[in-house]
Amino acid sequence: MIFYENIVMMSDSYKYGHYKQYPKDMCYMYDYIEARKGPDTIIMSGLQYYLKRYLSKVITPDLVEEAAEFAKLHGIDFNYDGWMYIAKELAGRIPIKIKAVEEGVKVKPGVPLVTVESTDENVPWIVGWVETMLMKIWYPTVITTKSKQVFEMLKKYGSEEWARFSYHNFGDRSMTSIESAAISGFAHNCVFYGTDNFNSLKFARDFYGSEISAFSVFATEHSSTTANAEGSTEKEIAFIERMVRENDKEGAILSFVADSYDIYNFTEKVTNENSWIREKIQERKQKLVIRPDSGNPIEVISKMFEIMEKNNVFDIEINGKKASSWTSVLWGDGINPETIDKILKTFTERGYAAENFVFGSGTQLGQSNIDRDTFSFAMKCSYIERNIDGKKVGVEVFKNPITDSKKQSKKGKVITVKRDDEIICIKESEKQPNDIDMLKVVFENGEVKNEITLDKIRENIDKI
Repeated sequence: MIFYENIVMMSDSYKYGHYKQYPKDMCYMYDYIEARKGPDTIIMSGLQYYLKRYLSKVITPDLVEEAAEFAKLHGIDFNYDGWMYIAKELAGRIPIKIKAVEEGVKVKPGVPLVTVESTDENVPWIVGWVETMLMKIWYPTVITTKSKQVFEMLKKYGSEEWARFSYHNFGDRSMTSIESAAISGFAHNCVFYGTDNFNSLKFARDFYGSEISAFSVFATEHSSTTANAEGSTEKEIAFIERMVRENDKEGAILSFVADSYDIYNFTEKVTNENSWIREKIQERKQKLVIRPDSGNPIEVISKMFEIMEKNNVFDIEINGKKASSWTSVLWGDGINPETIDKILKTFTERGYAAENFVFGSGTQLGQSNIDRDTFSFAMKCSYIERNIDGKKVGVEVFKNPITDSKKQSKKGKVITVKRDDEIICIKESEKQPNDIDMLKVVFENGEVKNEITLDKIRENIDKI
């Protein structure tokens, strides 16, 4: 049986009874989403996916009936009449308006990224219902923000062009689902242009209009190498020679895993001045990427570079540091921002250019040390309206726990504006004539508005 999603069921169980808990005369509800902590630069991404993939779906009576059946068996309240009102009277379109800071724009912690308001006074509780789904933007936002931090660190050591392709995504197999792999791959590619997360390319095209969002290269792995080598280092080199022979496209990048047996023997065989492999790589102006995949990186690379020095591999200079015009080293084992920084610091201080390196990472790009609390994401109600004697009365809503002042929430209809080149949070009533509203309508009554492309997200990020 194929699993299909029921949009009506995409919230926390306890929320389905909240229509009974809000004031009976409530006719309007207003919430905001913020990252309550984090670095100075938080970069939202991924919101458009959730709007297009889920919230723009039409709610049908059949979906309501199915959700109601589950709710009864589950033991929770369910607003059958309210949901049927949406399905029938509103043609299944979710009656909310969502405004958001444009994806890729820099925002500080505590500044609203998103606001959500009801558009039909008969079902204002729908704003609370949508929280469970919208909060999922924490995931791509954290990944894009962290990727930007790594990119800035890489630029301290080498060129921007090199940095774009120097933090390669090996993370698909590390994710918890096909969807999480696609989301995390896209979020990383908002900053970097190299990936082996093939699945994320279609995600970027379907939801962000990108014909091609990132690139990869011809690369071996241990299974292909060892299947040919059968434990013999000579057969290993013969296999690499065959791969070079069969991949003769001028300018191509060829990446070979090198530690199946003896990384140092491998380095010697492919880089010595009598090497047929070296001759063909240089003749075709290709790039040979040597990939160690085990051991202490500082120790292993140091010994590799000794061999390369002996073989006169470092034939050019970049910003006064030694580099190779035809080969580089890819390290992908145990890589995180700290290990990248350590490797680059060590070897640039020894006189080697950062452009000698490429890094690959897996779990770090979507699974390791990443959760909703990383930036303390929250969605809170800050304002409602009540219909009292035929008159709409606004009420500021907030919490202020004495046990944790950091969790105090905002009051009133808060918005995000740019004032004097600073993006800040204010109440809507406090807006000044020269304030620039940073919140655009991205969703209204079932329809996605003001769509953004990956190219535009990258343009926004590059302004930071």
